[in-house]
Amino acid sequence: MLKMITFVAALAIAATAAAQEKKITTADFAGTWNIEVMSHQIAMVIEPAEGNTVTATMMMMGRDTLLKGELVDKTLTLVGVKSAANGTMPPEHGTPGHDHEVPAAAGGGGPKPILVTLQEDGTIAGEMMTNQGPVKWTGEKLRAKKKG
Repeated sequence: MLKMITFVAALAIAATAAAQEKKITTADFAGTWNIEVMSHQIAMVIEPAEGNTVTATMMMMGRDTLLKGELVDKTLTLVGVKSAANGTMPPEHGTPGHDHEVPAAAGGGGPKPILVTLQEDGTIAGEMMTNQGPVKWTGEKLRAKKKG
């Protein structure tokens, strides 16, 4: 009995260590997320690109904002992209030669990134800049509806 308890304890410790060492990839962020920011709901669709990069679309107040980003550790850093020709977001966003960073507001100094961090429970949390300063937010992945 003592051997069995020792074995189960060792197995639990090994499983916990393996779970903590799991490397976070862009695939862990892929999908559609419901985000709550200052009592507003926003949808964000994240798609893995090459290596540790992603493309994303943030949908709020009837507008889509295209984003590109990079994963470092457990955090994505996203910035907006637009076409230099007409200011609209091109369908080929995320492809080399077609992205241009969206300039920051007056007095800025470059784009203000949206930070997205994967939490232990599978949700995301982050921070984004608004015209009222930085705000923190949380998000949950949209679950697929069951057929039938």
